[in-house]
Amino acid sequence: MFFGNLDSNGKQRDRCSVPAEAHAQTGVAAACADVEVGLLAKNSLRNRAAGQVVAMFERSFYATLDGNWICVGQPDIGSGPLHLLGKFRLSRLATGDIARVADSTLWVAGAPLAMLASASLWVPSTVPHWSTSSLRRGLHAVDEPWTSDLMVGGLASAGFGRIPLQASALVQAAKPGLIALERILSGSVEESDVSRLGSLIGLGPGLTPSGDDLIGGALIALAALGHTECRDALWGRCLGQIDRTNDISKAHLHAAALGYGAAALHAAIHTVMSGQTARLHQALSALTAVGHTSGLDAFAGSLIVLRRATLRK
Repeated sequence: MFFGNLDSNGKQRDRCSVPAEAHAQTGVAAACADVEVGLLAKNSLRNRAAGQVVAMFERSFYATLDGNWICVGQPDIGSGPLHLLGKFRLSRLATGDIARVADSTLWVAGAPLAMLASASLWVPSTVPHWSTSSLRRGLHAVDEPWTSDLMVGGLASAGFGRIPLQASALVQAAKPGLIALERILSGSVEESDVSRLGSLIGLGPGLTPSGDDLIGGALIALAALGHTECRDALWGRCLGQIDRTNDISKAHLHAAALGYGAAALHAAIHTVMSGQTARLHQALSALTAVGHTSGLDAFAGSLIVLRRATLRK
């Protein structure tokens, strides 16, 4: 369904023209042809896949198709592995509406929403060249802005390398899980660490709780570093506790276990790894637009992993 060469940003260079027979019937709103689909959403949007809308928001909605989760939304929610983005008209949709894919078109509530044959494909950008010195340079540069207003709310302060004395109640509650995460990353795991790590899952408010975002960021950073065995070991210890959180957050955690997350998170991780300090403020600004605190919480988990990586050398 999706073809074409990828450019440096992970999008297809060429788009197929939309065949005349694919246009919506007279009297029905036309489907959006200028859309972007994440690499995991692509696998869910197969012809004859069917399901329903399960959660509605102002700029997006979540749907399941044959049991697989996708997030359909406006371009400003940002690229990601589960996302289908376009300038959609969502105001008339509701939870429970039937969703299905037919003739390379996503139909919702009986109307065509997205033309999939012309979709561009999003995949994370390639991990840049990096070294221990470039990583240390990037971590040093991130410390100054990370001690400012970025640490207000959520678990962002956990990414600073040490938990501040005046930590919030949420950060205090996360301490056992954060200590367990550090031990698991170092390879010195105790039996009690598995349950302590599990205390992070579902911890905090929001659609994707802060503890889930932090673990997801750690998984994605481990994949970026090439530490797939450690990533899989961490994920294996999370699986037994996964039912502590909601289904939407589970879907994002499963994507993180494969090494995939929000485009802004990948960009921030790569910026720190490559030591491109001039791009750091832009990368952090983009993270603040991901959820209420989700982008910063996820990056805190990534920073925990990246700091640990410098100790291995």
